[in-house]
Amino acid sequence: MVPLRRHGLFLVQSFDSSLTIRHLRSIPADRLRKLIAEQNDNMSNRIVPGRDQPSSWWLTQPRDRSKKVVGMRPVKPLPELRISMVREGCTNRPFYTIQVKSNQAHGKDQGIEQVGSWDPFPNREHGEQLVGLNVERILYWMSQGAQPTERVAELLGLAGILPIHPHSLLVAHRARCAMSQMAKAAESKALEETQSDADGADGDTNKSQEEEEDGEKVDDPLKRPDAIWRKKNSGEHWWRHGLM
Repeated sequence: MVPLRRHGLFLVQSFDSSLTIRHLRSIPADRLRKLIAEQNDNMSNRIVPGRDQPSSWWLTQPRDRSKKVVGMRPVKPLPELRISMVREGCTNRPFYTIQVKSNQAHGKDQGIEQVGSWDPFPNREHGEQLVGLNVERILYWMSQGAQPTERVAELLGLAGILPIHPHSLLVAHRARCAMSQMAKAAESKALEETQSDADGADGDTNKSQEEEEDGEKVDDPLKRPDAIWRKKNSGEHWWRHGLM
């Protein structure tokens, strides 16, 4: 029999096998050790007392032995500011705004402030992309610790605010290779035409065929020099793979 004091009254409570482990967990550790010491060997074998090491040895345990750990969860990192792109357009016509937002926010959530915009589709006349940047506010937020994402860093590098991003150099190298291939193909085609004209075996028939082909020629946008910037042959979502 173990005396327990509650609200100034002495109550008598028996400690037997009817007490479950759940009830034993609610008893403080020092009192539980006294109860275990007074029981028989079978009960002492079933109940294992708590740790004897200090809390510095196992930091997940509280210093107060009367308390217990209810649950353990990983520590969530603190949010950080990012200068990122937010998609605003429709499915077939995307348009991006450059905003200052938390790195834990959703991709389409609105941020704290809009500092620019980017139209990924080049115009028809010159094959250029329209970009608007509020340089003053971008520099302000960068001084406050906001870090630009990879795509925004590419835009800032092309604008001269930051150093040129390595991905921009890679895309420029690919564009130069494509331009050289187009130039070589045009030269080889011109040489073939001059050789066919120099043969002169069937000059009249060849001229008539060439005149018919010239009349049927249509301006192919994929063969224009600005087709490299238009990226018509790179899939539906080419703007996600790099900036020109």
